[in-house]
Amino acid sequence: MASRKRWSASARLRIFLAHNGHCHVCGGKITVGEAWDLDHIIALALGGDDEEGNLAPAHRKGCHAGKTAAEDVPAIAKAKRRAQRHLGIRKASKPLPCGRNSPFKKLFSGEVVRRDNS
Repeated sequence: MASRKRWSASARLRIFLAHNGHCHVCGGKITVGEAWDLDHIIALALGGDDEEGNLAPAHRKGCHAGKTAAEDVPAIAKAKRRAQRHLGIRKASKPLPCGRNSPFKKLFSGEVVRRDNS
């Protein structure tokens, strides 16, 4: 994944004005002095690009952080799980108690003993 661009003040202003100063998450007006961020409409990890057309202003505290936590992070995690499943990568499972890979075994009498490694 390519590194993120640093956006100049003039580029940030251009994006802000293109959206009429409205937060793209809640639709509310971003007022003078209010903290805001440039948010990727389609997250970079989901195939979005780092160009002006994929950026929009969002309130820093509630909207941007909330969208990232509620929408972007779960979608990215799901995409990673799907890619791993497609490639046949599986999570390592824990060995069953007294199973074949366990250092213990259970006898027919119900007694649990340590396996002999000989």
